[in-house]
Amino acid sequence: MRLLRIFSLVLMTCAIAACGFHMRGSYDLPEHLSPVFLDKDSMSLLLYKEMRSTLKASGAELTDDPATAASVLEITQEQRTRDVISVDTLGRAREYRLIYRLVFTLQASGEAVIDRSNIQLTRNLLFNPEAVLGVAEETENIYRDMIRDSTGQILLRLQALQ
Repeated sequence: MRLLRIFSLVLMTCAIAACGFHMRGSYDLPEHLSPVFLDKDSMSLLLYKEMRSTLKASGAELTDDPATAASVLEITQEQRTRDVISVDTLGRAREYRLIYRLVFTLQASGEAVIDRSNIQLTRNLLFNPEAVLGVAEETENIYRDMIRDSTGQILLRLQALQ
C-alpha cells in the first residue's frame, strides 16, 4: 500500500510537470524603490489590481501617499485596439489581432528613472459569427491575460534597476 502511494505521488508530480505547470515567479525589486506609489488614476482598475497584487507578492511595500513614496509608478498611456487580419468570402471579419499597449514612467527621488517605457502585446483571435457572446468573453480573457503579462514585464524592468 505504501509503495502504491509513493508511485501515485511520483506519477502526479510527473503529470503536473509535463503539462507545463509552474508557480508564478516573484520578482526581486530593488529596496531603494520601496515604498512604491501606484498612480491609480493613470491606469485601468484591472491593471491597478494586477500591479498591486504582483508588487505585494514580490515583497514590495506600497503606499497610498505619493509624498511618502520612494518611487512613483505612473501609466501615461494604456490602449486596447483590434485590427482585422482576415475576412471571409462575404467580406466579414474572420480573424482579429488584439493589441494592448501601455507606456509607463517610474520616478524615484523626484527624477525619472524609467521615462516613457513602451510595452506592446499582440494576440490573434478567431471570430465566429454564430458565437458572438463567446467571442466577446474570449476577447476580455485575452486582454486580461495581456494585462497580466505586461505587469510581469514592468516588474522585470524594475528588477533590472539593481
